[in-house]
Amino acid sequence: MSKKFEAVHQVVQTAIDQKMIYGASYSLIDSKRIESRFEGVQGADELAINLDPSMIYDLGSLTEVIATSSRIFQLLAVREVGLKDPIVKFLPGFSDEKINIGNLLMHTSGLPVAIDNAENMTGLEFMDALYNIETDFEPGEKVQPSPLNTIVLGLILRTIDGSLDRGVQDHVLYPMAMTNTGYNLNRPKIRFVPTRKDARRGQIQGQVEDPLALILNGESGHAGLFSTLNDVTVFTEMLINRGNYQGKEVLDPQIFDVLGKLEKDGQTLGWKRYNQDTLYATSSTALIVFNTNLKRGLVVLTNYITDKEQGLKLVDDLLKIIAE
Repeated sequence: MSKKFEAVHQVVQTAIDQKMIYGASYSLIDSKRIESRFEGVQGADELAINLDPSMIYDLGSLTEVIATSSRIFQLLAVREVGLKDPIVKFLPGFSDEKINIGNLLMHTSGLPVAIDNAENMTGLEFMDALYNIETDFEPGEKVQPSPLNTIVLGLILRTIDGSLDRGVQDHVLYPMAMTNTGYNLNRPKIRFVPTRKDARRGQIQGQVEDPLALILNGESGHAGLFSTLNDVTVFTEMLINRGNYQGKEVLDPQIFDVLGKLEKDGQTLGWKRYNQDTLYATSSTALIVFNTNLKRGLVVLTNYITDKEQGLKLVDDLLKIIAE
């Protein structure tokens, strides 16, 4: 076990000991090797099943970087979309004609953080509310992370590719043989790591946890993707190699130059920036961090972390290990 991996192990084990999480599947990737470990169990009581490589996780908002941003990056490379393209070019009838693709990726669109009472809407009602939404500020003014940004990007991808799921599968996942990744995966329930218990839905396992993704039939630009540690590790290996996976160019390497230069309040296109060379994305169940200069990456997958402050500390402790 390398010193870096031992440090990651200590952070994860502490989180388990403090009952922040029941367990974690994690891997450290560098230019020489991949180290992986499966620590703890799926959940409590009858769900106290030891984790193993077959376990599938709800990735939550990591969907934004694995599926949505990656597919948009591919379309940028072949100039099917441009950062300055207004979203009404693809979604006629959208209320704000000033918002462009770049604003959505940078979370500077001005779209609000949420739509009131969205969880109780039907999919059609939500779409109507989204198309007629009022922005909080002028596009480009500041960063305001909102799932609505990547929901809209997902709608744009659906317009271009005909299907969000199919477009992501064909162009992002299949080239890397990520066969255990996708929306609405049809696998035995026991393979899914439960996220959390919900007052209305009970124990959520094998079904998307995010309430907005749920009303959108589990397929959205901001959430809905499920995957295994192995598949997310493959994706991260591609990232540290500047878009190349085993000789296949999945992403144009020039996009990584843009990610290294473009930044506003710690946000770049789709990703957050920890420092000049270290980019990351998080959700309540997952973390990806990578550094192309050091050729180092980390993936950590867990059950749902309900305590946000504890979750932020866990992420910060792990980021420090990778960035040093």
